[in-house]
Amino acid sequence: MGFYRKIPSFDIGELNIENLFITDFLPIASGTYVKVYLMGLLFSKEENTNYRFDNAVLANMLKLPLEDIHEAWIYWEGKKLISRHFHEDQTAYDVEFLSLRELYILDNFVSKSAAPSKEASAKNATFVKENEKFKALCTRIEKIIATPLKHTDYRKINDFYTHYYKNADIIVRAFEYNYIERNIRNIKAIDSLLNSWLDQGLSTIDAINKSIEMSTSRFKVYKEVLHLLGMSFRMANQAEKEAINRWLDEYHFEPKDLYELIKNFSKSTMNMNFNYIETRLKDLCSKNILTFEAYKQTAKPENTDSQKSVPAKSRKKQYTIEKERTYSEDELEALLLRKGKNSK
Repeated sequence: MGFYRKIPSFDIGELNIENLFITDFLPIASGTYVKVYLMGLLFSKEENTNYRFDNAVLANMLKLPLEDIHEAWIYWEGKKLISRHFHEDQTAYDVEFLSLRELYILDNFVSKSAAPSKEASAKNATFVKENEKFKALCTRIEKIIATPLKHTDYRKINDFYTHYYKNADIIVRAFEYNYIERNIRNIKAIDSLLNSWLDQGLSTIDAINKSIEMSTSRFKVYKEVLHLLGMSFRMANQAEKEAINRWLDEYHFEPKDLYELIKNFSKSTMNMNFNYIETRLKDLCSKNILTFEAYKQTAKPENTDSQKSVPAKSRKKQYTIEKERTYSEDELEALLLRKGKNSK
């Protein structure tokens, strides 16, 4: 296998890109940032100096928001590939493309000739180490969500890593929990999840796993209680969750006993609701009746001695049933004659 380039028969222009950009910067940069860099580099060619290009034109040609254009230039300036020269109004600016070969020589030869300070070396080592950790974190997340991250996703993840947890395992666990276990495929939900973990004071992966396990089992209880009350079509609200948590944590009813008690309570009322269950369970708890078996033993037996109503004896009703009768011609004639005489 080889790579060859056909010599063009006519020239309509070409763009020279330094190899260092292709090998060192393109693989790790966002696709949006790369497009902005290449289009801007095209605008910087000498034959295009007669035209007035700016960021608005660049955004229009690339079909990108103007904000993304500015973010791209900030990114490339941080990589020392370009330099922004602001105008007097301090809002508009020109972009100067710097030589990557010069950058490479300065970083690898000139800087090595002078002995760097210990502080600078320590900062550089820390930056490289953190950058490698962040890239490894993003790689793990991409495997979980099964899709490449966008540049906005990188910013979000960097925010999680910088302001929430420096432990990459915790951030990865958040993505696993939402994207795989709960099927909530939204990076904004990760923000809410990490916030809730911080509010609960969960700072280790073990504590988070225990919390997830408990919330998962408790969610099943919420769902089953609502199902018994005929409300399986919706999720439990906050007040209902607090009530169920109280039955389990303060009154110390086990889920299986709780289900059986609720089923039994429903036989004695037509208005089954959380307030009724709360009253009954609180009463049982005060009597230290915490299992369904104990409840059955204390429940009043049904009154089997009550007299059963005796149905009244059925009375036969007498009905006059006329039977059909057939008459001969002579009998019919006699009946008609008799009827005629009576009418006279």
